[in-house]
Amino acid sequence: MVNNWPIIDHLFGASCPLCAVPGAAICPACHANLPFNRHACRRCALPLPREAPPASLCAACLRDPPGFDAVTAPLLYTHPVDDLVARLKYRHELFVGRILADVLSGFVNTGRDMPDVLVPVAASANRLRSRGFNQAAEIARHLGKQCRLPVASDLLRRRDSAHTQRGLGRRARRGNIRGVFECRQQPPGHVALVDDVMTTGATANEASRVLRRAGATRIDVWVVARTPEPG
Repeated sequence: MVNNWPIIDHLFGASCPLCAVPGAAICPACHANLPFNRHACRRCALPLPREAPPASLCAACLRDPPGFDAVTAPLLYTHPVDDLVARLKYRHELFVGRILADVLSGFVNTGRDMPDVLVPVAASANRLRSRGFNQAAEIARHLGKQCRLPVASDLLRRRDSAHTQRGLGRRARRGNIRGVFECRQQPPGHVALVDDVMTTGATANEASRVLRRAGATRIDVWVVARTPEPG
C-alpha cells in the first residue's frame, strides 16, 4: 500500500491526531497528557505497582525469563493510545505510523548501545492480504529513518495461523504462537524487534527464540505501548 501522507501533508497541512491543532505530530499539550509507562519491569516493561522498587522485575520474568533481553515501551495501551493504534491498523491512516514512531524514537535514540538492525514482527500472508500492510513494518520504516538504522522487513516470516491471539490468555497465546515464525537468513548479533503493542509478550518471546536460534546474541524489543495486566 502506498503511503500518501507526504502528499496529503503538502496539500492540506498536518494536524495533531488527538486535538487537530496544526502541526505534523502530536502537539506538546497532548504529548504531555499521554499515558507514559513510567514505572515498569526492567525486562518486559510490564507496568508495576508504584510501591515496587526501581528497576524491579515482574513476577513473570522472575519465574520464567523471556527470550528477549529488554523491552522499550514508552506508553501504556490505554486511551488515547489504543485509538491511535486502531486508526493505523484498522482505518489505514498510515501517517499515524510515523507519529507513533516519533514517540518511540524519543526513548530509544538516546546514545545507548543501538542495534545493528530493526526487525518488524512479521504479519502472516493472510493478514497482509486482508489489511494491505503490516503496521509493525510501517512503524519500523519511519523509526529506521529517525534512528539511522537499517530495517530488515523480510528477515522474519510468519506462517498463517488458524487462530488469532486476540482474547487469549498468556498460556494460550504462547501455545498458539509456537512455531509460526521462521528466520529467512542469519541475523546480525544485535537485533531490535519492532511492533505496535505488547500484550503478554508471547509473540515477541517466540520471535526472539527463533532469532536467537538463528544466531542473534542480543534481542531488544521496541514497541509503542505495553498493555497493563487486568486489574
